Amino acid sequence: MSAKVQLVAAGARAPVGTTAESVAAAVRAGISRVRREPVPELGGESDSFIARDGLLDAGEWSGAARMALLGAAALEEVLGKLAAAHLDAEVPVLVGLPEERPGWDAADASRVAAALGAVEGGRLRPRIEPRLAGHAAALEALREAVTRIGRTGRCPLVIVGGVDSYHDLETLDWLRENNQWLEAGSRTGFVPGEAAAFVALMDASEARRLGLTPAATVRTAATARERRLINTDALNLGEGLTSAVSEALAPLDGTRETVENILCDINGDRYRAEEWGFVALRLGQAFRDASAYHTPVRSCGDVGAATGALNLVMSAQSWRRRYARGPRALVWGSSDAGLRAAALLEDPNPERGDAGRPWPRE
Repeated sequence: MSAKVQLVAAGARAPVGTTAESVAAAVRAGISRVRREPVPELGGESDSFIARDGLLDAGEWSGAARMALLGAAALEEVLGKLAAAHLDAEVPVLVGLPEERPGWDAADASRVAAALGAVEGGRLRPRIEPRLAGHAAALEALREAVTRIGRTGRCPLVIVGGVDSYHDLETLDWLRENNQWLEAGSRTGFVPGEAAAFVALMDASEARRLGLTPAATVRTAATARERRLINTDALNLGEGLTSAVSEALAPLDGTRETVENILCDINGDRYRAEEWGFVALRLGQAFRDASAYHTPVRSCGDVGAATGALNLVMSAQSWRRRYARGPRALVWGSSDAGLRAAALLEDPNPERGDAGRPWPRE
């Protein structure tokens, strides 16, 4: 990486908060919007677990419509925080969206992208670049953002984010058919949630020139592919995720540095937990405690393609508020179609040390 890329602003919207700061604080505090309730629109009387944004219409069962509102709110927040920099530029917005699934396709993605493109940014003009790549999409976009900022210098500012909502009747019915929806009596599965998050990235020297305070430094970002996919008979041994994480952790080779904070998208699916287990067996020496990971799932449900960006927000906020366990964090994501991505982040002010209470253990 030829440039020091830093996170200088963030925005988020989730069931537990309407800003990056409030969402991170609520997740840290263990506040949850996960509820057990029936979904009569799908028939039957059994209760299902679900997490929704309480400010959106509970009767709106179009995932695309909900994503448009969530995404616009989070993007507007991050653009507003950048207004003080007085930049006049077209800004690439690399936004992760769900992989195609029942209730969500390319036409829906265009609808969400149009809503994001209509967000008013003053002299910052967002250029939306959607990626339908699921849970790992935002972290893959992070890797591209680092390349655009660091190697070519063409982009003084890049925004990376993710938006998702499982609150679509076709999508929920599909999850139920695959036994992935956590319902009363289920032993595995996840809580369908919804969220949006965006982070602004800039070269460190440019951030200083503009008077922007960095919240995190991106040390590396890496991607890989997994061939043994979820909902198939193949046994996933975590090879793709191991490759992505190993590449992300390469700067620590030969040093005594370890990663103290792990943020991921483990959601209750057995597949994801076992995948991380294999990674921990292979690379466990790189972590203070490979089992001490953090995820927004308990507070917000599984937030799909928003997870990677939301984890970036939470990592940055843990350093800003000084409750992280240490100066390094690994953020990783695992998409259903095989994309794996990981990023190594650092506290931009490591000299201040650990001063706060750590996150609760998962």
